[in-house]
Amino acid sequence: MLNMLQNALDFSFQGVMITEAEPGYPIVYVNQALCEMTGYSPEEFLGRSPSMLQGAKSDQEVLNELSEKLVRGEIFHGKTYNYRKDGTEFMMEWKIIPIRGISGDIANFLAIQREITDGKLTDGALDTKLSLD
Repeated sequence: MLNMLQNALDFSFQGVMITEAEPGYPIVYVNQALCEMTGYSPEEFLGRSPSMLQGAKSDQEVLNELSEKLVRGEIFHGKTYNYRKDGTEFMMEWKIIPIRGISGDIANFLAIQREITDGKLTDGALDTKLSLD
């Protein structure tokens, strides 16, 4: 079962990040899709805070709501601008889910992320055309 879940995360089309549930939310896992979206390698992410992706156009109201929901152990869903390693901005939508340990306390947070800039993935659907040629 663990191998199946690992493969599901590793090969997802969506960016996936897992953090510790402690101050700064140190990153413990990222998948390849998130690395491709942001330009960072897994090694550059590990141990750092997800705030490394925030910048001037990141919506502070959304980030405040995120913080409040994490503290309360609630699921968060939002959109804001994040920044790639090269400094370019992109609109990102993400959902964060608390992961509870055996004791019932929140041990980690799972973040599922996708870029929604300029008509890329929107509303869960891709713009595709079929060719019958």
